[in-house]
Amino acid sequence: MKKSSKKENMDSKEEKQTKAENSEARNSESSAREAVETTVSPENEPVSTEAEKSPETACGEENELLRDQLFRLAADFDNFRKRTARQMEENRKAVLEQVLLDFVEVTDNFDRALKSARTAEDMGSIVSGIEQLSKQFFSILEKYGLERVKCEKAGEFDPHRHEAIQHVETTEVPDNTIVDVYKQGYTLNDRVVRPALVSVARNPDETEK
Repeated sequence: MKKSSKKENMDSKEEKQTKAENSEARNSESSAREAVETTVSPENEPVSTEAEKSPETACGEENELLRDQLFRLAADFDNFRKRTARQMEENRKAVLEQVLLDFVEVTDNFDRALKSARTAEDMGSIVSGIEQLSKQFFSILEKYGLERVKCEKAGEFDPHRHEAIQHVETTEVPDNTIVDVYKQGYTLNDRVVRPALVSVARNPDETEK
């Protein structure tokens, strides 16, 4: 009797364990099924943060962006133009100030020369002083790029640097030769700012040919 009871108890334990394992398996299958359903559920699908834009809306936004960039660029260019103009004006004033200061020195020497001339008895000293002032004056002009146009009597006439205000018919010098210089010409940085005023020889024989 004891052996039979013991066997029944063992069978009962095995049956309970089998039921527990089956129950656990069903629970695991149910959990897996719910997890899959939760994952593929439409409610859990990623939602777009922004609805798709129509071509008209996208074009309008791009247009506004381009307009804003254009206005910014125009404002930057206007500021650059004003700043450049201001800098050029400041540079012009600075250069003008320096030029005037250089010529003020010549003015001081003119004043001293005039005082000396009023009491001087030697005319030669007065002439020498004026020559020194002339050299000082022109040295300042040369400092800023001004040069005399090469022009002398018996030299060849150059229409790019000389201006003929009179023609002199003569056979003593070749045709197209400078006879006399009435006013000196000048160049500034190799550009003629004032041509020399001259008279030019015209050979009658050359004219007839």
